[in-house]
Amino acid sequence: MTPYAKAIVGGIALFTLFTIASFFFLPLKYSVSFAIMDFATIVFAILIWWNDKYYNEQIGLRVFSISDKRFIKDVIFRQMNMHGASKIIEEDTKIEFYKGKNKAGEVRFKLDDNGKPLVIDGKYVIEVEAPEYILHNIDHELWSLIGHKQ
Repeated sequence: MTPYAKAIVGGIALFTLFTIASFFFLPLKYSVSFAIMDFATIVFAILIWWNDKYYNEQIGLRVFSISDKRFIKDVIFRQMNMHGASKIIEEDTKIEFYKGKNKAGEVRFKLDDNGKPLVIDGKYVIEVEAPEYILHNIDHELWSLIGHKQ
């Protein structure tokens, strides 16, 4: 658990203890109000945790055509590092990103019939497999770069 998550759980626990104590020291209407707020906070925290755990990090796939291999280092490496990739394995036709012992993403070059990276109109065709929010960030950076070049 990250320090940030520990702080959130600790804050919720303190608020719950305050709510329980309020039933002994405050009028009932205030205690019930605190109990409703505490319950809503706990439910909201659980929903956020489920969203982050099950939906936010679902692995997706995008296909990009890039004219320069530096795009991978400039954009994809940076995004994967922001995701927490701790190990990067570069091979001829693929790059794998690991977060701890788990595979966090992969970049694969599409290959032609000879086994060399596929180049169409001077652009490499790559497949990026990563969590959806990372792919979303890569999409935005790609369109931003396209906008700056024009």
